[in-house]
Amino acid sequence: MIGWITPVISALSALVGGFAGGWLVAYRMGRWRQAVEDRLGVVEERLQKGDPLVETVPLIRTRLDLVVEEIRAMRKEIREDFHRVVSREECDRRHDAPSSQR
Repeated sequence: MIGWITPVISALSALVGGFAGGWLVAYRMGRWRQAVEDRLGVVEERLQKGDPLVETVPLIRTRLDLVVEEIRAMRKEIREDFHRVVSREECDRRHDAPSSQR
């Protein structure tokens, strides 16, 4: 009699544990999903009302694009200026200055 009771109890325990675990996972996923839907609802409501902060995003993006373009232009100018830079030795050689007169 003890030989078949242990496997039956073990199987029932595993079944109950699996069922409880499944319910816990389903509850947590449902809670997370509801939180995401609530946040989306708040954002959609703000968009429908015409929130002034949301409406300034295109303006901020345009200004940021201008700043990025200005930085790119400055980098290009700096690269072009570095092509004209020479070392002290090269400068002395070009101007026939003795190295002892530095």
